[in-house]
Amino acid sequence: MSEEKEMYSLAELSEDAGLSWKNYLSKAIRKGLDVFARLKGQGTLTILDEVDYETMQATFKNVDMKNQLWKLPYSELEKLMIDMPPWDITSVVPPDIVQEDPKHFQFQFRGESINENDLFLLIPTDESVNQTTDETEHRAIKKIGKRSNKELHRIFWRAFTSLRDESGFDPKSKEVWQIIYDELKAEDQFREKKEIRPERTYDPRDHIDVIDSVNMPSPKLQWIISATTDSRISEQGTYSLESLPALLSKLKKTPPKV
Repeated sequence: MSEEKEMYSLAELSEDAGLSWKNYLSKAIRKGLDVFARLKGQGTLTILDEVDYETMQATFKNVDMKNQLWKLPYSELEKLMIDMPPWDITSVVPPDIVQEDPKHFQFQFRGESINENDLFLLIPTDESVNQTTDETEHRAIKKIGKRSNKELHRIFWRAFTSLRDESGFDPKSKEVWQIIYDELKAEDQFREKKEIRPERTYDPRDHIDVIDSVNMPSPKLQWIISATTDSRISEQGTYSLESLPALLSKLKKTPPKV
C-alpha cells in the first residue's frame, strides 16, 4: 500500500516545532524528504517530434510556473544546505510528461531567486510533523506555546467558515487574515469614544495583540497568553500570513473544535 503524504510549508513546520527554518530544513534533507519550491516565472516545454523543417525549430509551449510547486533535485538541495537565501534556483524536476518520454520532450526555465518562505516539504501523514527530542519539545512549548498554536487555528477557522458560509465559496487566505484585522481595527473606534468594546467574534479570548493588514509587506500578527493569576504575559509569539495557506489546507481536512 502506498504511503500517504501531505505538503507543508517550511515556515509553518519550523515554527510549530520551535526550530529555526535552517535547522528544520537540514534535518529534512538529511532524512531524504522531498523539497518543493514555489516559483513565479515561466518555463518552456519543447516538443522535439514536432519540427518545422523549413526553420528546423521544434514546437514549444510556455508553462506557467505558478500553477504548482516544483520538486528540487539534490543539486539544488545542496545549495539550500550550504548557502543562505536568496538561493538562485537553476533546475527543477521536470514535469511527468518529460520524465516519461525524454526523447520527445524537454523542459527548461530561466531560473529565479527564492527564499525560505518559498519552500515546502512533502511529509508522510503518519510521521509527526513536530517530532523533536524531549529537550527540543520542552523548548518549543516554552517558546511558542502549543496552546497558542491551537488557539490561532481556531481563530483562523472561525473566520474561514464565516466567510465560506456567507459567500458559498472557500475564501482566500488573505481574505481570512483581513477579516480578523478588520475586527481588531474596529476596536479603535470604541477606544476613541471611551466605550466598552464588544467581544471579538473570531478571537473571543483576545489572543491576538497586534495584526498587520494584508497590504503591509510580509504581514504578521503578534499573539499573547496572559497568566491566569495576574495580568502578566506568560507566553507570546508571532505568526505570518505566509504560513496561513498551508494551515487552512490542513484545517479543511481536520477542522478544529471551536
